[in-house]
Amino acid sequence: MSIIKESHDNSLSKQYAANEGVEVPDAYLKKWQKTVDLMAHIFEVPAGLIMRVFPTEIEVFLSSQTEGNPYEKSERADLNTGLYCETVMAQRDMLQVPNALEDVEWQDNPDVKLNMISYLGVPLAWPNDEIFGTICVLDGKTRHYSSLYQALLWQFKEIVDGDLRLLVSERQLEQHAQELAQALAHLKTTQQELVQSEKLAALGHLVAGIAHEINTPLGAIRSSVGNITDFLNQHLKQLPEFFQSLSKARQQDFLTLLEKIMADKPALSSREKRQLKKTLAGQLQEQAIEDAKLIVERLVNIGVYEDVEALLPLLKAPESVAILDIANQLAIVQKSTQSITIASDRAAKTVFALKNFARFDTSGEKAQANITEGIETVLTLYQSQLKQGVEVLKNYVDMSAIWCYPDELNQVWTNLIHNALHAMAYNGTLTIDAKLQDNQAVVSITDSGKGIPAEINPKIFEPFFTTKPAGEGSGLGLDIVRKIIEKHAGVIEVESQPGKTTFTVFLPIT
Repeated sequence: MSIIKESHDNSLSKQYAANEGVEVPDAYLKKWQKTVDLMAHIFEVPAGLIMRVFPTEIEVFLSSQTEGNPYEKSERADLNTGLYCETVMAQRDMLQVPNALEDVEWQDNPDVKLNMISYLGVPLAWPNDEIFGTICVLDGKTRHYSSLYQALLWQFKEIVDGDLRLLVSERQLEQHAQELAQALAHLKTTQQELVQSEKLAALGHLVAGIAHEINTPLGAIRSSVGNITDFLNQHLKQLPEFFQSLSKARQQDFLTLLEKIMADKPALSSREKRQLKKTLAGQLQEQAIEDAKLIVERLVNIGVYEDVEALLPLLKAPESVAILDIANQLAIVQKSTQSITIASDRAAKTVFALKNFARFDTSGEKAQANITEGIETVLTLYQSQLKQGVEVLKNYVDMSAIWCYPDELNQVWTNLIHNALHAMAYNGTLTIDAKLQDNQAVVSITDSGKGIPAEINPKIFEPFFTTKPAGEGSGLGLDIVRKIIEKHAGVIEVESQPGKTTFTVFLPIT
């Protein structure tokens, strides 16, 4: 073994390890197989080889399909054994051995045992200049290759080296694609977290109002239950006895009175009640009914103020006040049951809206949903803020279910409605229009606030841009709105002037 070979033995394995695990695709293998076959044919040799080196071994990576070729594909040999290819890789240059048997330096190398006494080979390298292996030709007879053949072998080397560069580029592109896919997945997760964060922030602003919207009907229910309990405890046992004490005529009058109490009637304002009491008192006084003002008070309280002529016989009877007192107690029970129903419905509506709003669908799939139902959910949660000084005008035209991401659209309506209320300082007119137009769902949310200054209008959809004081806004609301709408392949537009700002959302329905 030569001095040159020995000086490089210890460093060879370090040079070859980095790309050890890179696989060469079948398309390249087929091309290289044709290359070594052509090479063996042109050089008129039994063996044309592409060798690949590993940390401790070298492999016959591809071997020409020619007669008399002693090298089998995938055969391996240990390094540091005096192979021709080791010197080529160590010197990174061409090696020509015309006849190893006539060369003291090469007469004992392992290839001689296979009767491969002549050799011509050049190194193959990865794009980072690490050694891949060699490309070479071997023969069982003396060969002196001319400069033309040597140049031709360099050209074959360039073909393989070019493919190695392409292979690495493809591998890097795949890695970049994977990294991009991971980054996109992370971005989607981050966006979902931002949407959920904005949703929780909105809930934080709404907590007090929602609590009020739930506690108020619960208080009404408790009060109504108390009224019913009081009646049951104090008057229920007396009712049959009282009814039996009345004459048949008064019994009929009492039942007529109860029918009037049970009939549906619109709620009256205090002013309307005062006017009715004045009118009824005049009518009863004309009929010479005693205690007319007291009786009128009871009649209006129990909601009986129409067609009182039918009740005149009862009102003239001496027991009229007692009958009206019992009727008043029954009216309180009836009103209490109605209050419980209304309050239960109101609380249930608020809880249902809260549940729908707080939910976040992570399936990533569209579902059919009615847009106006989502808007109504948000309005329900804002009811406490709306009723203080905001008039809500709703114009829903021909709205049907569309394929969308309902939970994310609820975040859109929440941000737009919240911004509209904030722009009006919770005092003004909020107008919501929703319709189907040109194969799109079109939703407009308009407030009567001071408007958006022209100089900041182009910036409102930028992330982290906000006009709110520090601590009151993240500047992500409208950025999230825009991203959600773009996810639906939709568009959002804004028009603003003092006293009128409109955000319009266009969503395709197909």
